Amino acid sequence: MPSPFERREEAAPISDVNVVPLADVSLVLLILLLVLSPMAAQSMLRVQAAAAKEKADAGPRPGVDPLMPSAPLPVLAVGLNSFGYVVDGRLLATEPELDAWLSGELARRPDPADRKVFLSPDLDVPNGRVVSAIEALRRGGAPEIALVQIRDPEDAAPAGAAGASR
Repeated sequence: MPSPFERREEAAPISDVNVVPLADVSLVLLILLLVLSPMAAQSMLRVQAAAAKEKADAGPRPGVDPLMPSAPLPVLAVGLNSFGYVVDGRLLATEPELDAWLSGELARRPDPADRKVFLSPDLDVPNGRVVSAIEALRRGGAPEIALVQIRDPEDAAPAGAAGASR
């Protein structure tokens, strides 16, 4: 009588690909990608949040009456169009004129928080001119520069608002 533990026929060779090691390697690579990609993106971008830049108030400054604060100074806004720089309603055609105006304005502002310059380029100004304006403001002594875009009132109105005002 034949033994139940012996096989008489030959087993067929397995010709299928074993995908278990492939799935294991794929999962390990996916986990590495998920862990390392936020670190790489964070190291490439330098973002400063407004809350992180604020300093704790150390109390009243010497020489300043806390009950009678001084009037806030207007923001330093510089417009950039195809003709030059627009500041305080005046057109400054060259960078030396901008440097002279900016150094005078920055000298009147002892508080570093009042020294931020807002640059508002027109839409038709080429990007290279905007970059050179930022460099000119840096050379003029601006510690921080913010790009702002001012919309025309006609562009800001909703499409249905023109007919509703009649």
